[in-house]
Amino acid sequence: MILEDKDPECILPHLHLRLIDKTGKIKYMDFNYTLPAEAICPFNMEILLLTYNHIMIVYVKSNNGIKGKYGKIINYSNESIINEIYLGNANGSVEFSISDSLGFPLIDGGFGFMYILKYDETKGSSVMRDPNLQYWRVYTSFLRVGADSPMAPFLVYQTTKKLNNITIKLCTVTYNAEGYVCIMALNNTITNKNNKSQTEVNYYQLRFLSTGAIVRLNIVSNPTNNTNINLKSLNYGGFLLQDDHNSVRDYYLLDDDGNYMQSWGSFGPEFIHFNMFRINNTIFGIKKQSNNKLEFLLRSLPRLNNHSTEYNCPIIETTKPAINEVIDPLIKEIMIEYTIPVKLSTANVSIFQLSDDPDKPDLLRQTFSGDYKLCTVGHDNYTVHIPIFESTFSQPNSSYYVLVENNFVISQERDEPLIGIKEKLWMLSMLSTRPLKAAQHSDSITGILRLNEEGSLKFLQANHSIFFMNMIQEISKIIPVNEQRLATSGRWMYDPTSPKKILLSFNINEAKDDNTVEPNTQTIFENLNTLIKQKRFTALSFNEYTSLIDENAPFIMTKIISKNFIH
Repeated sequence: MILEDKDPECILPHLHLRLIDKTGKIKYMDFNYTLPAEAICPFNMEILLLTYNHIMIVYVKSNNGIKGKYGKIINYSNESIINEIYLGNANGSVEFSISDSLGFPLIDGGFGFMYILKYDETKGSSVMRDPNLQYWRVYTSFLRVGADSPMAPFLVYQTTKKLNNITIKLCTVTYNAEGYVCIMALNNTITNKNNKSQTEVNYYQLRFLSTGAIVRLNIVSNPTNNTNINLKSLNYGGFLLQDDHNSVRDYYLLDDDGNYMQSWGSFGPEFIHFNMFRINNTIFGIKKQSNNKLEFLLRSLPRLNNHSTEYNCPIIETTKPAINEVIDPLIKEIMIEYTIPVKLSTANVSIFQLSDDPDKPDLLRQTFSGDYKLCTVGHDNYTVHIPIFESTFSQPNSSYYVLVENNFVISQERDEPLIGIKEKLWMLSMLSTRPLKAAQHSDSITGILRLNEEGSLKFLQANHSIFFMNMIQEISKIIPVNEQRLATSGRWMYDPTSPKKILLSFNINEAKDDNTVEPNTQTIFENLNTLIKQKRFTALSFNEYTSLIDENAPFIMTKIISKNFIH
């Protein structure tokens, strides 16, 4: 933002940002956005750091003669501006400013931001200013993944008495589907019976849903004599209170309601670094290095609930198959049992085949969202049933894993998105039970597949040999099978039942190497047919050429190629 030469209090109304990263590199960004006059003359803006490469510029502007406070969210990683958000009225003698803010990630991949507005009743008056004559409102808003603008801010808390200050210490997701929890420190000056004043700091936990609805607000115990403490929400219930004094760090456990439970030890002055593994409830300290040796002290925290810890997700009770179980390749479904009643939602559950090469990506076998009607919730409302395609577990002696995205299911009671299962955690393996090379239909097979209208047009415009070659390469990786097992004579024709679509001829060759174990031609044919039938849920739909296959026409086995096929 550039100063206007004629008036040093004004700037030109064009938005230019200069950001300096931790390496000292300056990033120049020029936005096609004109700031309102009230924000630039005199300069009256604030810049808030949110999260995930986002900042918010807060300013005042008039709308039909009414002044309001507005925010403009900027994604500085891709240099885009997200729609304006209204923060509240700015008219009258009561002025307000943003005193604190905090961004936090959402379960479904977006982010939330909480900010505190401080109102000053003495602004512009002749009354002597008293720092205790202020009141406060706390707002939160959410920016969902793919949304053009954040949700309108929710008022989640406002003071009923004057306070010196409110600060946000923590905001995070709750472990038990109660939405989000924020810790606030309320600073106030109190006067005792002897007319002596002292500062009092109380900590509160504020829990609210992603709709902005308040779940609870209650005071949090502070068993120390220190008013400057830190609190962390624990993955398996409760809070960890941290108190630093005289080069010593003490820890205390609190329950979900913020009530004191017990002391949980100390780290003395010989420790120079502290941290916490939230997923497995462990705190650790690192001692000063001596004799080229580093010493670590790890201390496990108790879990306040008795739920399973295998999945790093307290609301998942168990799965079937279990982690690391050897499965039947003909398995029809897998199941997830939750600790609370659930409903299906919009995120995906996916199955991948683990790559033998760490430098290559894992192979997607199937994927679909919870609400696509393929999955079902059992009559108990706790168990989700996930169907398995016949082509999914097709490789003997291979490893697979199930990835459950956050927001695959939501809580039935509150409609809050639930945490999923991270990649390579729910691992499965498969042993060979299917017939392989030496089996019926091991001879070569000729089959015909159909392109959709888009694919047919691209085929006609492309070099046919290259088109066939690329199609074979992609199909062989997706099945997966050795590329030499697939071939083509390059023959094609218009589909007489759908003249705008093209039929392509392919061959599935018998295995040549007697020293390797490979699927027989019939198995390859059946797997490819299933992949085509379920194309939108398999890797076929995510590749350049296989995405052009028409899933409404099966892969047909034929012995005789029609004379209408063109070479």
